[in-house]
Amino acid sequence: MDGDNRRDIAMRYLSLPFIGICLIFASAIPAGAGPASSAVRETAEFILTKFGKGAAGQTVEKVTEATAKIVAKHGDEALPLLRNSGHAGFTALKEAGENAPDVIKLYARKGDEAIWVISEPKKLAIFIKHGDSAADALLKHPGIADTLIGRYGDEAVGALNTVSRQNAQRLSMVADDGLLAATPRSKELLPVIRQHGDEAMDFIWKNKGSLAVAAVLGTFLADPQTYITGAKELVVSPVVEPIARSTNWTLIIAGVLIVVFLPFIARSIMKAKRAMKPTKTNT
Repeated sequence: MDGDNRRDIAMRYLSLPFIGICLIFASAIPAGAGPASSAVRETAEFILTKFGKGAAGQTVEKVTEATAKIVAKHGDEALPLLRNSGHAGFTALKEAGENAPDVIKLYARKGDEAIWVISEPKKLAIFIKHGDSAADALLKHPGIADTLIGRYGDEAVGALNTVSRQNAQRLSMVADDGLLAATPRSKELLPVIRQHGDEAMDFIWKNKGSLAVAAVLGTFLADPQTYITGAKELVVSPVVEPIARSTNWTLIIAGVLIVVFLPFIARSIMKAKRAMKPTKTNT
């Protein structure tokens, strides 16, 4: 073997480690660091076509760059969300922070319905704090769930997901009337609704006046299923029941109005009397 052949063989062996090192470095470069893939570019173009340039007047290059960063961080699973939510999707993922993967999963689970949740800051905040069950409640009872979950948290989420639209409205009404704040234990009605659903809410609606009394509420909470199924009747104190049933709120309101306006009425009467008195003439 001559000298030239030996040098060629030696160079080949020496080049192998160098090639291996290059391959390792190449595999370590993130996919998003190179030119944008066709899917990313197409998504950016679709967003601008469907949603416009947005408030910031973004160009296709800017949207492509932003899309590529999200794909690099969260994978191609984020593309359907961005395509169908547009600029709101970018904002939602940014606001969600470390919970951004949950937003992407919500879209995968609920489809376009999820956009209604993530595109409004209040609803997005509720979803991030209380999770998938809260999103289900928001979608099931729009216009009702937001307020109740904001007040009562996870307990309201559980209750809302077990009742019909009518009973969700009833729950909202009794909450507004103060039933869930009437006694220190009143909020415990929510877990009862979560466990027994519409039957529990029907019972609470029919007995809302009685359940505002601490003693009656305590009796009910001790064994709610017995009362809900009708196996046992809720007994109201004979002192409380007649007062609750016989109170005539119309007369009370009328009395309050009379007290408020009595001074004005009296002054009007006095003025009328003075006007009716004959004036004295000099003779």
